[in-house]
Amino acid sequence: MGWCSSDDKKIPPCPIEDIVGEPKFYLDGRGANLYVYDKCVVIDRTQGGIFNIGNRTYKVIPLKYIIAMQIKSTGATTGFLEFSTYGHENTNMKGFDRIDDEDNINFSSEESAKAARKILEFILNKIM
Repeated sequence: MGWCSSDDKKIPPCPIEDIVGEPKFYLDGRGANLYVYDKCVVIDRTQGGIFNIGNRTYKVIPLKYIIAMQIKSTGATTGFLEFSTYGHENTNMKGFDRIDDEDNINFSSEESAKAARKILEFILNKIM
């Protein structure tokens, strides 16, 4: 198991765990969880919570379709890890628009920002 941003708390099961097995990395975000595998990432919003009312979905992104990643560290606002994929329009998104983006994981701790950096490094080594 890779780095977990939730201080050794039990990791909630991924919605497709029966297909892909145990994740290499896990990031506990605000309103979503990120699971990272050798060949894909899963952004899971099925656990509920106030940050995703009406959006109880999960998205699987194959690593081969990730063309860019962006990390914003925490500060006055939350941080995020954003995945850009073929056909994903994100050029008009600014600030709080990213909260509802299905290709983002938002987080509020510096510890999560460090986890996002390790995830970025893992994925870069896979796709470069």
